[in-house]
Amino acid sequence: MQTIFTKREIGTKCIVILFLFLFSNAYSTKTVPKNPPTSKADGNELISLASDEFNAFTQRVYNEITYTSGQDSLSLEALSSALKGYLFLKHTQELSDTQYLTVIDFSKHCNTKRLWVIDLINKNIKINEWVAHGNRSGNEYANSFSNQHSSKKSSLGFYVTGNPYYGRNNLSLKLHGLEPNFNSNAFSRGVVIHGADYISPTIVNRNERIGRSFGCPAVSKSINKTLINTIKEGTCLFIYYPNQSYMNNSRILNTSMYLTIHDLVI
Repeated sequence: MQTIFTKREIGTKCIVILFLFLFSNAYSTKTVPKNPPTSKADGNELISLASDEFNAFTQRVYNEITYTSGQDSLSLEALSSALKGYLFLKHTQELSDTQYLTVIDFSKHCNTKRLWVIDLINKNIKINEWVAHGNRSGNEYANSFSNQHSSKKSSLGFYVTGNPYYGRNNLSLKLHGLEPNFNSNAFSRGVVIHGADYISPTIVNRNERIGRSFGCPAVSKSINKTLINTIKEGTCLFIYYPNQSYMNNSRILNTSMYLTIHDLVI
């Protein structure tokens, strides 16, 4: 005998079949992952940039860095933040030159050598020099920062270095700020690395405060050319200060990215 189904029965059966298909597909996806976790033995386990493993990596790099006579030490806190952003930018392919990492620590007194160029391949300090902060960022210490035009303040955060050029301050280096609300206006503000007469060993030796800029990380004319030729065209530069607004809201510092142990090898 032939069975005849009503339109309602047919519709109900179709819904049931579709439900069973979707349920079985979802179940198989959950129970049989396409990319199961790898074992720790092969060095491919994922490590959070906010984990104890990453902190241990930072401590190891910090201990391996060598200094020459007359160079000041970079703090572990500044290096830890700098490495986190460096690895993020390296992984996202923002950097075309990954040998050098430049760190400026504006929590330090202006007459200390608070700019470091770290050679991450050879684990040494390539350059350690004085650097100016913005005119309205503070006097002997910087304590106020801005991303606004005409603020004459320094801007915190991560940058990628651009091309050298000759401008009103002679040889200068363009900087591309990568952090909205913190340094994304740096290029349009004309924030660059350049040499300046108001920064020199002579001024420091006279116990006078070095000068301030309009927001540029200006350096002495004696080191300017060497510095620019070392870090130009695609290296990472980080301006650090333990400002809670920046530390809590920087998308780069607060990334949820995971890397493997192989990614942490510099």
